[in-house]
Amino acid sequence: MALEAITAVEQAEKDAARRKAEAAQEARHLSAVAEEQGEKAVEDAKTKAAARLQELKAEAETRIRSEKDRVQEETAEEIAMLRNRALDRLDAAAETIVERIVNG
Repeated sequence: MALEAITAVEQAEKDAARRKAEAAQEARHLSAVAEEQGEKAVEDAKTKAAARLQELKAEAETRIRSEKDRVQEETAEEIAMLRNRALDRLDAAAETIVERIVNG
């Protein structure tokens, strides 16, 4: 009976070692799968971030062009107004100069 008990204990130890090795193998496999999934998630996030960055750049460029066009229009209007005022004053200045020369 003692021999049977020893044999049973040895068999139980072998079974435990086998289960432990199987569990370790399964843990390595699960770890590898999780690592792959994590890397894929990071790559997906990078791809989405790059796409969003491109969208934001395009939106910013559109706003910049719009603002640039608006400023150019305002500047052109102001230049025209200043030019007209200068031309109006030019006539008056010319009259004043002629008057001073003639009336001397």
